[in-house]
Amino acid sequence: MNKINSVIDFTLIYNLYKRPLYNYVWKMLSDKSVTEDIIQNVFLKFYENLPVIKEINKPGTWLFTTARNEVYSYLRKKKIRSENYIEEDFEYDSGDSIESDIEETEIKNIIEKEIVSMEEETKEIFVLRQYSELSYCEIANVLGLDEGIVKGRLFRARQKLIEKISKLVR
Repeated sequence: MNKINSVIDFTLIYNLYKRPLYNYVWKMLSDKSVTEDIIQNVFLKFYENLPVIKEINKPGTWLFTTARNEVYSYLRKKKIRSENYIEEDFEYDSGDSIESDIEETEIKNIIEKEIVSMEEETKEIFVLRQYSELSYCEIANVLGLDEGIVKGRLFRARQKLIEKISKLVR
């Protein structure tokens, strides 16, 4: 691969995956500067390895796997459990009434608390699907799991969220 094609490929892939990768790392750590550092490291490694990455048709799997490794490496170094770092990061502008704004805020708080309390494997699958918008197949590839396991854990996580939210609106 020549240098020009390499730069073009990198730029296209960077623009396609920067936001989903950022969302994933942010939801796992909730630390802006660490998230930015990890994303920078992931793309630096990607650029350095671009000529040797065999499945360039599926760069998302490589990028998310590398980001995941960076996140867990950071957590091991800091000896921090990721659930201690989830913070509310939702921003919204609603033209609705104050009551609906309060209810929406309560629902978001419930979701955030449930994400924090999820088992690590389930939380990671939920974040990859909901915030990074990866397919079941992509999540399975990134985590090295069977697609059925991914679907099952995601289903259980969603059911738990539905149950908690439905208690609120009753």
